[in-house]
Amino acid sequence: MPSEVGTPVDLNRYPRRRLFECFRNHQVPVFSISSQIDISGYGEFIAARDLRFYTTLCCLISRAINASSCFRHRIVDGVLLEYPRVHPSINVALEDESFSFADAFYCGSFAEDYASLRDAFKHARQHPNQEFRGGLDDRFFLTHLPWLSFTGIQHPFTPAYASIPLISTGRSFRRDGKELLPIAVQAHHALVDGVHVARMLDHLSHLCRHPQEVVG
Repeated sequence: MPSEVGTPVDLNRYPRRRLFECFRNHQVPVFSISSQIDISGYGEFIAARDLRFYTTLCCLISRAINASSCFRHRIVDGVLLEYPRVHPSINVALEDESFSFADAFYCGSFAEDYASLRDAFKHARQHPNQEFRGGLDDRFFLTHLPWLSFTGIQHPFTPAYASIPLISTGRSFRRDGKELLPIAVQAHHALVDGVHVARMLDHLSHLCRHPQEVVG
């Protein structure tokens, strides 16, 4: 699948222009929000369908991310671009307790997206990729920590990836009759505010509680 092509955003009509100009040149322009979202019923649904927990979750995250235009905005060579869609790049755990980068594609069809992710996981385990890579502006980052239910997380920062959102998930747990998923979102503050993170997470929670709307 070819790379997506971003379209320049008209700053004269961009409602966040002042905030864009305010935060775009900060030394560390990213912020991170950690939360827990309700995914009640998700585990039972995927078990009944013989689906993988994280693979399916990646599909739902991809849909929630792509539904929000601000999560498809990138700053490339100083220009604000909007991509028609963005694709997941995932950290894949390896048997030696390291991990590999893996790239999959999002098209909006659950069956195709699920297959793309499974192929990416398999390829990463057979041919690990642990090199720093550029040219990822049409992507977003996903990482999963199934070993713990975190309450906060901080990732390394590099300016080359500043405008690429990073989504982290942890081990789900039950509390007060609900299944909860720890999740953190790191984003560029020139492009994304807390309200956008909250709306995206609300959407993701809805998809996890009603996965039949995506899986069919």
